Amino acid sequence: GNLTHAFTAHPKIDAATGEMMFFGYGIGKREKLHYSVVSAQGEILRTEPIHIPKAVMMHDFAITENYTIFMDLPLEFNMMGMLRGKNMFRFNQNRPSRFGIVPRHGGNGDIRWFEGAPCYVYHTVNAWEQGDEIVLIGCRMEKTDVIAPPPGHSTKKAGHSMTIETGATPENLAHLHRWVFNMVTGEMREEQLDDRTAEFPRFNEALMGRHNRYSYTGQGTIPVQGQPQLFYGLLKYDLETGSCVEHNFGPKRYGGEAAFAPRPGGTAEDDGWLVTIVFDEESEQSE
Repeated sequence: GNLTHAFTAHPKIDAATGEMMFFGYGIGKREKLHYSVVSAQGEILRTEPIHIPKAVMMHDFAITENYTIFMDLPLEFNMMGMLRGKNMFRFNQNRPSRFGIVPRHGGNGDIRWFEGAPCYVYHTVNAWEQGDEIVLIGCRMEKTDVIAPPPGHSTKKAGHSMTIETGATPENLAHLHRWVFNMVTGEMREEQLDDRTAEFPRFNEALMGRHNRYSYTGQGTIPVQGQPQLFYGLLKYDLETGSCVEHNFGPKRYGGEAAFAPRPGGTAEDDGWLVTIVFDEESEQSE
């Protein structure tokens, strides 16, 4: 009975403390965002309202050893547009991206906001503290409308027709990205780390909120108009050297997000396996 708000798709568990952080967002509430911390024993320790100017779709976030990072990005709810048969979300290119950093056990009065160019991030990799700075790694796209059906798609319900306009463009494709926030000067730096399409990132989650070297993502196709993006392989990124190793599933074989399963007794960060499901279009079999 203590959970009073929605629960994010991507809660974060600190392997060192056992604490779990999560958030929920909504429409029409003054705060529009609530942040909660759960103890290692499974009890909600605190729930804090976080004020943001407008209701936005906030799919993921990140933690460090001492902080939690929220992304107030310009993918806004468009309720009036939805009533007119348009997408319920609207990417506002005139609105900056905001990154809010709050102490793990802090609240709205403790949060610091950093602003950058408009973008969207469906999934973060990880974040960590580095002296006076906080480093965030994630999959960034210039804009997004990929959650809408293809152009001209018509849904008839109760005698009404709804048409959603969208399309795959280079701006919709995600790439591995690094943000660095200086907690002393208030400066934010960012850079794209690779030009390959990369999404659904994972890593060795024993290092959640601590510095990690390796990240694994799906490598995606560049979709044509009205077609979904497919992932034909995996990428292993070395965040220290910038190198990348590609693994291709083979012709007409497509996979999904790959979870990292550490080897029992292993000591190296990347000692383990990647586990995913691969579908073969020719045989119509999955393995």
